[in-house]
Amino acid sequence: MAKDGIECGLSVYQYDSTLQKDILLYSDSVRLIKDMASSGFLVAFSTEICVTEVDSSQSAFTVHVVTLGPPGNTYSKNFSVEYGLPASMGGISGKGASQYRLVLTPLRRVDIDTSDCAFGHREDDTFHFDPTANMDIYFVPNSLGDFYWESIKDLFEQHYRLFKSLFDLNLPGKYNIYLCPCPVRSVIWDDRFGMAVDPTRSTAYAVYGKYVNSADPFLVRYAALLRTFGYAPAFLSEGWANYTSFAVFDMKQILKGDSALPLSQLLDTYQYFRADPQVADRTSATFVKYLIDRYTLSRFKTLYKLADDLNLTDNIEKVYGKSIAVLETEWKNYVDTVTIPLKYYSVYADQAEQMLNYPLMLKYAQAFVEQSPTVDDSLVGLQLLRRAHFFTGDYYAATEAQEALMALDTSSARNWMTLAAFKMMNGYYEEAHSDLLTALTLDSTDQRVKFNLALNYLVTGNEEKGRQTLLDVIVSLNSRKGAGGEARIMLADLLKNSKDSLDRALAITYFNEAVSMYDQQLQAHHASPTSHLWLGIAFLGLGETGNANNHLQTALFLETRPFYLGMINLWLGKAADVMKDHAVACGFYEKVLSLPSAEYHQQEAKKYLDNPYRP
Repeated sequence: MAKDGIECGLSVYQYDSTLQKDILLYSDSVRLIKDMASSGFLVAFSTEICVTEVDSSQSAFTVHVVTLGPPGNTYSKNFSVEYGLPASMGGISGKGASQYRLVLTPLRRVDIDTSDCAFGHREDDTFHFDPTANMDIYFVPNSLGDFYWESIKDLFEQHYRLFKSLFDLNLPGKYNIYLCPCPVRSVIWDDRFGMAVDPTRSTAYAVYGKYVNSADPFLVRYAALLRTFGYAPAFLSEGWANYTSFAVFDMKQILKGDSALPLSQLLDTYQYFRADPQVADRTSATFVKYLIDRYTLSRFKTLYKLADDLNLTDNIEKVYGKSIAVLETEWKNYVDTVTIPLKYYSVYADQAEQMLNYPLMLKYAQAFVEQSPTVDDSLVGLQLLRRAHFFTGDYYAATEAQEALMALDTSSARNWMTLAAFKMMNGYYEEAHSDLLTALTLDSTDQRVKFNLALNYLVTGNEEKGRQTLLDVIVSLNSRKGAGGEARIMLADLLKNSKDSLDRALAITYFNEAVSMYDQQLQAHHASPTSHLWLGIAFLGLGETGNANNHLQTALFLETRPFYLGMINLWLGKAADVMKDHAVACGFYEKVLSLPSAEYHQQEAKKYLDNPYRP
């Protein structure tokens, strides 16, 4: 749906009393929808803009400004301006004697398509929230933020508590965190990282979707820091908020390459915002950490209180008694020589996994392996590395990591099973079969090993042994745990078309048992894509196509790992074929082939492209 709106330029200036002119600090443009208030934090103050009238030649809008201070001040003004002409709000008092001016320039009337993101965070009943100890985390029901709320809560609370303990943050009240399924138009976003922090309202916004995720713990750290200590230039405040980030790892790589920027350039607020975001962010984080660790937090707080966007360079040199050039040399030496504790690679790899950033997880896992000094460390690192390769869909690299791990430890049945699983994903079924038999000699009671052996039999056409092995898994004492549900579904899928009525009846029993098992799992962990996947398959076996499609679509919505995405699309194709819509089914089968899916899933998808699946 298209709505009336305007494209508007936003600029923030600070008055330089020495030069007696305004200095540009920030410049960007935003699209504003008529009658929808949009807010954000622009340098030293929060701004809310509401367009009230739009026609072919001009627009009218209301602007509210709240400074962060100290002290805090509020301003409000109405404008009616022709396109291309600036509307100015001056005399905005910041910290100390600083004076700012906000300039809004409506550029043109536009029709704004809201079909890609129709939400507004101020609309009644659009966002719901659940409370944590220190924040209220908002989400749109049935969005990814709703499903993964617990994971985000744990991540944010852990980082906030650490930051709070390090820097004695003691402000009362909570922080509001919005997990937006898309960039809602009621927010003026910081396009550098796809997030927004509004400390005057104790609020932060992130985009939390399957392919875009800016829900970084930085959000709550930054909001807390600004509320506690007031405003300072972004180089200082963002750098401080990133004190507990893994910036030093990235900065080491930046300084080794050719993408580093001179420190003096980034101390200029306008240039800081215009610089490569990753370089600027990592530079500010590591420089601030260096100042705090080398020269004490107390001295840094002195700098923070004095600094504004025009005097930052002078005050750094004044507080530390050294030129920027000397401090820059010291900082670079610090970054080059500081040792990163090995456990940090694991900690931040886990955090990257929580944020669904598997390439970053892989980067940290590779560094862990490279830095591992002992065999035990190498085992931990290689486990992390194989997991990261699996999550990125590189099953050959995952196999290599597992083989490297097994060069250090061949005594684990699960290690042999994992190696076999990766080999099957790559189509090496005979090698995988041998590895699974080795695993069974090490632990003949491991039902997960038996389940993978059954899968190996089935993908190589040995249905009789596959059926018997699946039955062994089901009748084991722990058959309602581990692979018990998957085994029931796979065996039922084989039995449902049997000529024997007892087999068909048993298939129904197994499907129903699996439904009960996965229902229980989802009651405890409703965001488990694999539980939705297997539950969907079970419902399809029972002929309940509506339930099957719902759970398979939910699994597709939640899942981010290529292996499972391939499997989900395969079964969505089968479900479409059952509902006699082969054109839709082919779309899913083609998706299986375009993904880094397991080889056996791809072979099955190829078969059903020309010969529709028939249960």
